[in-house]
Amino acid sequence: MVGLFIMQKILKYLGFAFAVLFFWLFVVVVSIYRQVDVQGEVRWHSCQRLAYWSWFVLEKPPAKLQCATIQVPVDYANPDGKQFTLALTRLPSKNPNPIGDLLLLDGGPGANSLQMPFMMLGGEYADKVKDNFHLIGYTPRGIAPSSPVIDCGGLDEVEGAKDYLDACTQKIGADVLPFIGSKEVVKDLDSIRTRLGVETWSMVGYSYGTKLVSQYAKHYPTRLRAGVADGVVDTTEDLFTMLTNQYHNAQLAFEGFMTFCLAEVSCVFDGDKEPSVAFLETLHDIEAKNLTDQDGDKISAKSMLKIFDENVNYQVFWYDMVMMFDELNQGKTNLYDAQKRLSEFAQKGFNNDALILVNCADSAPKLSKEDYIKHAKHVDKQAHYDDIMPIRDEEYLDTCFYWQYQAGDNLAENLVNERTPNLLFVSHEHDLATPFANAKTMAERFDDPLIVVPYHGHTVSLFGTNLCVDDHVVRYLTDPKTDFGEKVMYCEW
Repeated sequence: MVGLFIMQKILKYLGFAFAVLFFWLFVVVVSIYRQVDVQGEVRWHSCQRLAYWSWFVLEKPPAKLQCATIQVPVDYANPDGKQFTLALTRLPSKNPNPIGDLLLLDGGPGANSLQMPFMMLGGEYADKVKDNFHLIGYTPRGIAPSSPVIDCGGLDEVEGAKDYLDACTQKIGADVLPFIGSKEVVKDLDSIRTRLGVETWSMVGYSYGTKLVSQYAKHYPTRLRAGVADGVVDTTEDLFTMLTNQYHNAQLAFEGFMTFCLAEVSCVFDGDKEPSVAFLETLHDIEAKNLTDQDGDKISAKSMLKIFDENVNYQVFWYDMVMMFDELNQGKTNLYDAQKRLSEFAQKGFNNDALILVNCADSAPKLSKEDYIKHAKHVDKQAHYDDIMPIRDEEYLDTCFYWQYQAGDNLAENLVNERTPNLLFVSHEHDLATPFANAKTMAERFDDPLIVVPYHGHTVSLFGTNLCVDDHVVRYLTDPKTDFGEKVMYCEW
């Protein structure tokens, strides 16, 4: 009987504890759902609402992060027609009287910046930015969780570009596909500004995001307070010029890696042979070992090259590549498996279909089949280290060859004038994705300062990895008229 009495008392207290816990959970949930912050026409809600959980694939949002959506026309010439729904995030400033709103623009095209306000910015200088700005992240039209989504049904362009584009058209719709380019995205940015109810705002763009910053500065000069372009796209380059320069710089980055590798004891490549030949021979030798990764997939020359290509542009990762190839040559796969997992993690939330199609929407050339193949071969010749197998002429005809719409980029457009705001350009001296020459050209065209990092890499601002860059960027964002005393500044660390 005593035992039964004790059990009843325990159950009574447990029931009371669960009731209290349920009550407080209820209060928290109600509090989250009742939080609304109105800015202009935008209603900001807590990103911890259940409806927003799917937006964050890398890390759950902090309590202060806010989420919202707005609608913009698919075709701005038909504002009452079909609409895109754009996803937005905001990290409010700690300062009750901040400088203003700062939009963060990620690269690609194909990436979004929803998580950048709380994940990408690090270090003491980034904290100064967070203290002085409301940080805005967003997902461009066609990139999930914005909708409709650019989706080609899982087909691979490499297996047949014509069939790939047909599938994209069927999945996305011929009434949407012509309107996914940067020309429309820039208009979207000003639609966001208008809905937020702000007269001017600031931007930091990375890689492809620099194209949006510079185009916005030209088309909406009185609406941009400050704009940082880090990893600079040259907006006057046609598709094949851009690809030629990228492939050329990829070969230079590869050669830099090989020089670095051959100075290491663990380097597996034959230093007596031409670097590209030595590299390819080693890839094929490792492939012949018939190794498999932790997923049971064969480790092929193509799969190794994919991981290498994702790392070769970053000098800080070269030693990791040296050690990975050394392990593979010994028949070990631990480092390869780790790199594969990092690659898969980095691809979460990235839309590769958008990368292909937006580039076509922007700059697909109108060339005959013969001329297209000729230009594509010229591009391919710029890099030798990745020639795993011969390419047939038909394989040079990619999606942009079959693109049937008019490209949106106006390469001859020159709108820079006295009304154009001061911008700040940032570039690594060795960058295969957005070559250094791009930054020099754009800085001279805008007559604005350029920060140079004398290493191999791609984008650096406000990551907390180069305090010199961060110091200049924060000074500029705080006061866009800051006089740095010189047009070109070098930042080693």
